[in-house]
Amino acid sequence: MKITVYLGTGGVGKTSVAAAGALAQARAGHKALVLTIDPALRLRTALRLREGILEQPVDLDPPAAGELWAALLDVRATLDEAVHLYAPAALVQPILRHPIYATIADSLVGMQELMAVERIDQLARRGFENIVVDTAPSRHALEFLDKPMFFADLVNSNWVRLVGRTYKFVAGSGLANLGRKSIDFYRRVESILGANLVRQVLDFYSIFVSIAEGYAARAEKTVALLKDPAVTEFRIVTTPQKAQRDAHYFVHALEQRRFRVGGLLVNRVWDLPAEGIEAPGLAGEALEWYRAVSRAHRQALEAVQREFGGRLGDIRALPELARDIDGMGALERIAPLVSL
Repeated sequence: MKITVYLGTGGVGKTSVAAAGALAQARAGHKALVLTIDPALRLRTALRLREGILEQPVDLDPPAAGELWAALLDVRATLDEAVHLYAPAALVQPILRHPIYATIADSLVGMQELMAVERIDQLARRGFENIVVDTAPSRHALEFLDKPMFFADLVNSNWVRLVGRTYKFVAGSGLANLGRKSIDFYRRVESILGANLVRQVLDFYSIFVSIAEGYAARAEKTVALLKDPAVTEFRIVTTPQKAQRDAHYFVHALEQRRFRVGGLLVNRVWDLPAEGIEAPGLAGEALEWYRAVSRAHRQALEAVQREFGGRLGDIRALPELARDIDGMGALERIAPLVSL
């Protein structure tokens, strides 16, 4: 199995490049899936996906030797699947019907990042040979790697384990069985959030604890897989104007976390017009402006190659297309250029 993660800031064409990368894998004979955790849902438009289907095959013309699939991250559906897969049978419905569950699934900050790692694990178990991940268009994209580990550390802490596994007993027998320090802690939290909400949260966690601990174990395993250079590589997508800045930020951030940086794709590079072409008047001025922008793009590419050529597996330019990416035809044109 291979996992390729595309990172980049907004407006660099990252989603299109990620989809083209998955298409190249399908053309090479693999069962490939591109997963977007970008809430803007650009992938749905690019591949003309049908709404309401989590994973769907993408029709290719001509047919490929492999398969191309696409998936949109649905936080609630991913969490529901985890509950069905890993909760004890007797607790599935109490968890799904608990009033706190809907709040966690639909509005808890950080669930997008937590469920991205869970979704990768679910897709790997489905047997996809190549998983291409399109992250959110932001420097905060790396949070989908950080937050699951923070959550795992929290779940594995002694205090959280104690609360999760003893609350039912404490609630049934009264606070008298707790030590003075614990009683003060509960009372302080209740005074801030309200006793009813605190007890709902604790009641929910007492039945959800096995799911949380199971998620923590799977998250640690999946992040370890993402750190395995034999399985996963990260690719940075940028544009000439952002190339050095983005390379500095993402290369440092990934190396600090010990993830393998597989390549830097500088997208939307303007081709230099052929020499000897001249035009009079306004057309000539426009041509000279185009040449100046093209030369600036080339200089930016050469600068990033000089600085990062020894640290990155591949640095390449992707040309500016005549039209926006509007369907499979455009993806087919750039897929051979994206495949590293």
